[in-house]
This record gives sequence, C-alpha cells and structure tokens, in this order.
Amino acid sequence: MEADEAWQRFCKRHDPESHFDARERELFKLDEAWAKAALGFRTGFRFGHGNMRARSLVKVHDFSQVYKRRNERGDTLSLLQAVAFFAEENLPLPEWLATAFCDALNTFTQPGTCTSLDQVFHSKTLPTDTPQKTASAKQDWLLGGAIWVKVWDAVMEDESITTFDAALTIALKKENFGVGKTKARELFLMHDKNQSEFIKCATLSRYLELRRKRVTSK
Repeated sequence: MEADEAWQRFCKRHDPESHFDARERELFKLDEAWAKAALGFRTGFRFGHGNMRARSLVKVHDFSQVYKRRNERGDTLSLLQAVAFFAEENLPLPEWLATAFCDALNTFTQPGTCTSLDQVFHSKTLPTDTPQKTASAKQDWLLGGAIWVKVWDAVMEDESITTFDAALTIALKKENFGVGKTKARELFLMHDKNQSEFIKCATLSRYLELRRKRVTSK
C-alpha cells in the first residue's frame, strides 16, 4: 500500500497537468508547452517535452552566455544550437537570442544577400562547404568525445597521473580509437575546451597542474 501511494505521489509530481492553475489550463488548450512554461515560472517546477528539467534558471542563463559569446566571436552556428537548447528546456528565447536569430535569418531572406543558409549559420569547427568536410568534422566531434571521457576516466582512477601525456597514453592503450596520439590530443583538447566553457570547470591541464602542486606540497 505504501509503495503504491509513493508511486502515485511520484507520478503526480512528474505530471505537469496536476500542477496547473486555471490560467495554465487555459494556456494548455492553446499549447501544452506554453502551459508548462507558465507553470515553471510560477512554481519552479519546470517541464520539458515529457520530462522535468533539473537545471536551474541561473544555470540555463549561464549556458546561454556561452552560446552568446560564441556568436559574438563569429560562430553563428551557435545561434541554432542555442535555439535547440531552449527548445529542450521549454523556455522562451532570451532577448539577445531572439534578436540575433531573427537578424541572421533576415539576411538570408533579403534579396541579393545570401544564397544558402550555410552562409548564415556557420562555424569553423563544422565546415559545410563540402559534404566530405562536414562528415569528417562530425566524426571528429564524436571521436573526440569518446577520447575525452576515457582520458578523464584514467585521471580519476589513478591519482598518480600528473601529466596529460601520461593520461592520454593510458587511455589509448585501453582502447583503440583508430587515430594516432597527435590527432587524439587535438580532438581531446577540442572537447576539453568546450566542456570547460559550459560547466565552468578546470581544463584537464589546469586540473593536473593543481594535482602536481598537491603532490609536491606533501
């Protein structure tokens, strides 16, 4: 009986409709996402498209600033990534993003300007001028993520590792990624920089620098 009641409480907590007030129920008639967004602003219970969202609004804002800085540096593909991010979070676009996205799209729709959306939304890390370059960049990104995980795993599992070269060597011995050490290093650093921007953590080189200081101070 207690287990059944606990399950019912869990389901109610994770069912947005059970939390709607009268205004949100009216919004629900128009669009479910709008009702859930209104609920989130009213109560703090935020739902995406089917699931509760764990990130706080402060964390969502911090993530959005990464995309904003990248766009300001000329990586306009970050606008599409930011739009997708806010869609997943089921939140309205912040003002900077809504404005920048509309401005970028308008450059495509204006006569005599861009002839392809690739000219509007582009990134140095994902070249789109040829299908081959695009496919290669996507493959590098996926492979870099796998290498990043294995290198950090090696560092976390062995406190005696104090250099990136040692960690990378161990990771490459444990798994064959099909690339040489130089390429693996390049792909890892690409991912490590990306992750540190979003989660505001130290890069591996900084983490290992701090570990070396702890070791020598003992």
